[in-house]
This record gives sequence, structure tokens and C-alpha cells, in this order.
Amino acid sequence: MSMRKGDSSFRMFYASKGIERVREENLETVPGGREARTIELESGEGKKIKKKDLINILNFHNFQDKTILVNFRHRKYNHIVSYLVKPEACEEESIYCTWAETPMPVQERGLYEFDHLLLNDGRSHIIISTEVQDLDAKGIRLHLPEYAFEKSRRGVTRHRAESVAARILQNGMMFEGSLVDFCAASFQVSLKRGPTQSFQWINPDSPVIVMFEKKDRILYSGTCGILRHNWSDAERLYVLTPQTDNIRRFRPKEHRSLRHHTVPAPNISFRHPLTEKPVFLHALDLSSSGLAVEEAYENSVLPAGLILPEVSIEIAGNFVINCSAQVLYRKVVPSEHGRSIIKCGIALLDMEIEDQARLSALLHQATNPKSYVCNQVDMEALWQFFFESGFIYPSKYAALQSNKEEFKKTYKSLYLHSPSIARHFVFQDKGSLFGHMSMIRFYSNSWLIHHHAASKRGPIMAGLEVLDQVGSYVNEFHTLYSTHMDFVICYFQPENRFPNRVFGGVVHDIGNQKGASLDTFAYLHLSDDAGRESTPYQVFPANSEDLQDLTRCYENFSAGLMLDALDIKPGIQKTDDLSIEYARLGFKRERHLFSLKQDDTLKAVLMLTISDLGLNLSNLTSCVQAFVLDQEGLSPSTLKSAVLRLRRHFGRNDLPLLVYPADYADNRSVPYEKKYTLWVLNTQSLDGYFASVQNTFKRMPHG
Repeated sequence: MSMRKGDSSFRMFYASKGIERVREENLETVPGGREARTIELESGEGKKIKKKDLINILNFHNFQDKTILVNFRHRKYNHIVSYLVKPEACEEESIYCTWAETPMPVQERGLYEFDHLLLNDGRSHIIISTEVQDLDAKGIRLHLPEYAFEKSRRGVTRHRAESVAARILQNGMMFEGSLVDFCAASFQVSLKRGPTQSFQWINPDSPVIVMFEKKDRILYSGTCGILRHNWSDAERLYVLTPQTDNIRRFRPKEHRSLRHHTVPAPNISFRHPLTEKPVFLHALDLSSSGLAVEEAYENSVLPAGLILPEVSIEIAGNFVINCSAQVLYRKVVPSEHGRSIIKCGIALLDMEIEDQARLSALLHQATNPKSYVCNQVDMEALWQFFFESGFIYPSKYAALQSNKEEFKKTYKSLYLHSPSIARHFVFQDKGSLFGHMSMIRFYSNSWLIHHHAASKRGPIMAGLEVLDQVGSYVNEFHTLYSTHMDFVICYFQPENRFPNRVFGGVVHDIGNQKGASLDTFAYLHLSDDAGRESTPYQVFPANSEDLQDLTRCYENFSAGLMLDALDIKPGIQKTDDLSIEYARLGFKRERHLFSLKQDDTLKAVLMLTISDLGLNLSNLTSCVQAFVLDQEGLSPSTLKSAVLRLRRHFGRNDLPLLVYPADYADNRSVPYEKKYTLWVLNTQSLDGYFASVQNTFKRMPHG
């Protein structure tokens, strides 16, 4: 394959091999051309490379199966043709190279004379001027000179891209091609013109939107300016520069994750998505939402906006966390030695929930050594704590006493194995447990906070400490997809002063029902002979129209977040992935939605949930929740009869009933045992949550 100076294919050839142009301002000038020879060779400038070092370099190219360029100059017209060759293992006096692609045609051997070998590494190239000893159809043998010359090409290395598709959009027009090479401050792309397209449609004075893709995954998108381009008609090279070194991945938060400087400091490693080469960097700091790293200015590979699909964060060798991430910013900062370095901020996009717990445990310990996340717990000590703190009071124990062994089994699985559906937080000092709070993912994108308890003999702030831990965890990880945490919910009895003060205060202070809301249920147990109803009614699986009617009714009554948090909105998924996940982990979760109708009129929607005994000590995950639409038209006996019918169908006569709204029970004289208020927080409103809690307690304690 031969290529001649002046041909666009010649220029494209060099670009595709990652070889830089001598003059950045002129796309027509390429190494090996007439002007390149004048600059590189006749000037005599460049670092000398001794023969022994040159042999090592050539042997490295052989070891890595790398190619180099052999350039020939026309004897009459002085233009250059270039061929790719592969160097063999180097001898003391000569080097033999085989043709990597098409060998030099026999008819051209008399027209051209050897000019030089060219080795390129992105930042510099090595020019070997020597004599040809032999040339045939297999390859070329060259004498090894005493010296070669290394010429620095640029202050910043350009990196060859590996099979990265490029798309450029401008004013409704899209061109496709590939990323040729890049540095962190610019990209060189090769675009192909479609059969009905013209490169005249690309205005070089206006910005373009750039996307890089590989294997159907977007690795980068951003707005770039056009620095320059060549004038080829069918395939054209563009050099593009990002218009910003700082992107905003998430909406800004006032309450941000704490940055920690751990000892030893973390290291990160990943395979660069554009080059497929491994990258190893030292992290300056670490938080649950991201980290900062430093790069050498001349070898920077992290443009702002680049997505890193697979990153490993390693601390002290054995502690490794895997995640996906994105570069948020890059900025040039001076180093101690006067050389510039690049500081990059990297945001964590996602990680497995087990890794979230491990990272959170590390960072919470760094903040307060008495705070633990999903740690191993002495189960006897935990049960003793629940009794001594008054969390399990006499009437509650009377309800669970007959099934205590099953309770123990459930809690052993939750606390000793830390499954992906559960998180627990404890405040512990010198082996003694003083504060506890936990939460489970019981709905698709909602986590239920429960089991908040504090020892009466421990530090007075222990209960607030674990509340702070839960808030921090939610703040740290709610943006990650694997967490599935759009909402945080909690049930509490309205007369309980502490949660009413904290959670009720949050709703009041946020002042937006779509940010945080409260909805109250009446809680009761039905005996088997309750609700003998002679009036006809029907119970069917709820459909989208029924849920749409419920949504309209709820919006008129409350307009809060309850239906979103409990997955009772129209368009819910047909497959219950969360129940499948529970089963995979050895737990039970069932959820069924039914419509209670009379004369084809929807009276109530019934949600029946079944879980392991003790998953929630108040059975709020194993119950029937009745959402009444027609408070005047639905008789209590009809409601009770329908609930009993469902309980018998599922063989769960022990399920309690929660009726919403609680006003229905009051207005229709339905006897109930207590009320439960459901608090729902939209995690997009966490700043409002923290501001409210801090206002309530003046400050959140940290020790």
C-alpha cells in the first residue's frame, strides 16, 4: 500500500496510526513530507539515542507487535511514500523488518530511495537515518547507525483511539465517523460524508455536539468548537476542542458528602474506554459520591464528561470497590516542581449495593469511630438491646412471642449476611450497643426506615447519631441506580413525640407535598367472624384504570407522595423484580393489588403484602392496606368481608388491616387499635430535610 504526499489518503493514513503533524496550525503538513524533513533532519536538532538504547526500543516494538514506518523518497519528484513494517528481534549491526501490509512493489524500487525509519509514541518520534542492506518481497534489512534522533512533537501526548465511533451534530445535521486520536484538551475525528451530504453543511465557526460510542454505549458527549479541518471531499479530519472543562452531572446540593483523606490513600485503576489501555492513578481524596485524582499534564487522558464504565477503587490492597464513574472537571494546577499537573474530579455513577455498604462503613468510621454500617452484630446483644431500650415493649412481645424462633432466624439472616435489600446502622462504644436504626427496600424505589431505638443507659445523643447515619447514607447513595432510592418512607404513631417532631417538622418546613408528605392510616386486627356482608361486591385484580381512579382521588384528598412510594400508580411493572431479588436472597416478599367494586363502581383498592415474619416488627410489611375511594358508599362490613376473603385466599388470617384515610374509620365508627402515619421523603428534597432537622436540633451531632 503506497501513499503520496498531497493525497488525502496519505494524510488519513498518518492520522489513523496516531502520528502527529509537525505544525499544529497546518493540517497539510505531515511527518515524512518535504517540510517535515527540513525541520526534523536538516536542522540536526533532537535528542541523540545511542545504538544500545535504540536496540532496546526496537526490541520492545517487536515484543509488543508494534509497527513502524519506513519512508521512501522519489528520486525525481522528491515526494514520500510510506509503508508499515514490523521489526524483528534486533541484531547488533542491523535490523530486519517485515512488511506489515502490502510490500513495496518491484516496479517502484528503482524509482524511490530509502529515506528514514520513523517510530512514533504520540508525544515524540524517533528518526533513524541509515542505509538499506537488503530489500525483497518479504521485508527490508537496514544497517543500525550509531545514533538515532528523538524529536519532541508536542507538550501533550495524543492517544490513539481504539474502535470508537464518532457522531457530530450541528443544526439538525449529523455526520458519522470515528475518533482517530485525542488528548484531554482536544479530539481528532475522521468523518465520512454520506451520499447526499456535503461537508459545506458544517459551519466551522459554530460549535458542534460530539458523541463517542463503543459497543452501543455512549462514552462521551459534549459541545465542542472546531479548531481546524482539512479539505478532503469524501472523508475529512476535524480537530475539536471541548467548550468546557467542567460539567454538572447532578443538581447542586447544599449538603454534600464529606471528603476523606484516608491513610493509606486510595488508588484507582480502569481500562480507558477510548484506548483500551490500563490506567492507574492515585486518589487525593475519597467520598461516597466521588474522588479527585491527579494526572501528568503531558499525558492527561481524562477529558471532562468522559464516562468510565468500570473503575476499581483500591485501599490497602485488599479493600477493593468496583463502580462506574464520570469525569466531572479537569483543571491545570502548578506542582511543587514547577511543572503543571491536571486535577480531575470524578463522580461515582453506580456501584453494587454491597459495595455501597462497604464504602459507607469505611467513610462513616473515618468520620466517627463509634458509627458502624452493616457491621457484624452479636445477635444476643442486639435482642437484649431491643428489650432494654423499650423498643420491644410488653404488648409487642406478646404478639411475637409465639413465633420467636422465626423472628430470630429472620434477623440472623438480615444482620449477619447484610443482604442487598437491608441496611442497618449502629452506634457502638467499647463493645456495647447504644443506638440502632435500619431500613429495607420493600418497594421498587422506596426504602422503609424502621427499628429506631436508643439505649437508656448510653450517650444521650446515640439515637440522633444513628438518625444522622441514615440521613448521610441516603444523601450519599440515592443517586446511584443500584440503590433504587427515589423515596425514603417511615411509619410512626402520631402521638410519638420524637418522630412527629422530626418527620412532621420536615414536611412542615419543606412545605411541598411533592417534596415530603404525611398520610395517616387506622390500624386494626380483624377477627374471622367480622364483616359478614350480604350486599353483593366483587374483588378483582386491579387494572390501570382502577389505579388511575385511585390517583385522582388521592390527588384531591392529599396530593402527597404515598402512591408513588408504594408503587400504586398506573403503569406499574408487570414483572416483580424486587420479589425475585428477595427470593434469590432467601427471603419472602409478595405484593398483590385488588379492586373492591360494587355495581361496577370502584369503592377501594386493596394492597396485600406478605413478607418474612419479623421483617418489620409491627407487621407493616405483612398486612392488607385498604385505600378507600368512596367513603360514603363503602360500608365497613363490606370492606371487612372483602379483606377476610383475601386473607383466606392467601392462607394468612394473621394479617392486620391498615385503612386509608384514617378519617374513614373515625367517620364510620370502625374500631381500631392505633393510627400509623406514613412519612414519605422525595430524595430530591434532601437539602430541605437536612435544613429542617438541623433547625429542629440546632445541629446534627458528630461525636
